[in-house]
Amino acid sequence: MDPEFLQFYSAYPRHEARKDAYKAWQQTKDVRPPLPELLDAIKRAIVGNNWTPDRKQFVPLPATWLRGERWTDEFEVNLPTAQQIEQASRHWSETAAGIEAKGKELGMRPDQFEHFPAFKSAVMAAAREH
Repeated sequence: MDPEFLQFYSAYPRHEARKDAYKAWQQTKDVRPPLPELLDAIKRAIVGNNWTPDRKQFVPLPATWLRGERWTDEFEVNLPTAQQIEQASRHWSETAAGIEAKGKELGMRPDQFEHFPAFKSAVMAAAREH
């Protein structure tokens, strides 16, 4: 398989329908920009569309993105803070804010517990049950 396609597919935030994505890759070879430009376009789309792990359902399939020449899309980008970027790249269980958000989702608050580690343990246990 084409190594440039593998780089594209690896960088794209949704890994589904790989066979169709490869077919689209081949179909768009005459109109696609060079790989570095394509990878930059993916980064812009991730930020511009707010493609975070919890919003994966809003990310088009890679074949759709390629066939639609979506690398040409323009975005009004509000640059995220360093903290937002870090939190978006981490699983909810890796940050206090993520744990608090999951706790809220599960109907739990930190002030209901003696200390944060107890709250974290309770949230983790409740999340496993759901």
